[in-house]
Amino acid sequence: MTGDDRTRPLAVLDTSFWVAGCWADVAANSLDLFRIVVPAAVEVEIRATLADQPQREYAYATLFRHLRDKMLDPPGGFVKRIDGYDPGEAEAISLARDLGALVLINERPGIALALSLGLHVVTVPALVVAVCAAGVVSERAARRRLDLIERVTSPQIIAQARAALDALATIPAEERAADT
Repeated sequence: MTGDDRTRPLAVLDTSFWVAGCWADVAANSLDLFRIVVPAAVEVEIRATLADQPQREYAYATLFRHLRDKMLDPPGGFVKRIDGYDPGEAEAISLARDLGALVLINERPGIALALSLGLHVVTVPALVVAVCAAGVVSERAARRRLDLIERVTSPQIIAQARAALDALATIPAEERAADT
């Protein structure tokens, strides 16, 4: 499943994708599929700690810290934002638009904005389906991963991913392997 830098598309990370991807245990898999650019505001959001307990670190922040050197920095000085959206989401969408890149995002308002701007969007459920199709995880494991992010993901997106897994289940494994 691992692609080299010439075959992996450029994608800009949003905080919602990283957090949900960690909950679904597929965040690290995104590095196999994409060359990931991390906007400064997204990095700040992911690395944020509690004001009264700054020594504590969320599990998604720990994974990010360990994998950050596998990701790319945005072009120098990039801080464009879009009014009405949180800083990370706004910067990720704006940067993806400027770079002509995919946007990795998992929140419905941001997805809607990105799509309205003509951007290609990848959600965590879509990544779950992709890793299942590639044989990295079983169908059962993929369904469990969708269950884990159901409370932070649009019901329509979850339903589409489950339908994709249903369709995938009808394809013999050896045929799926030939297609990925």
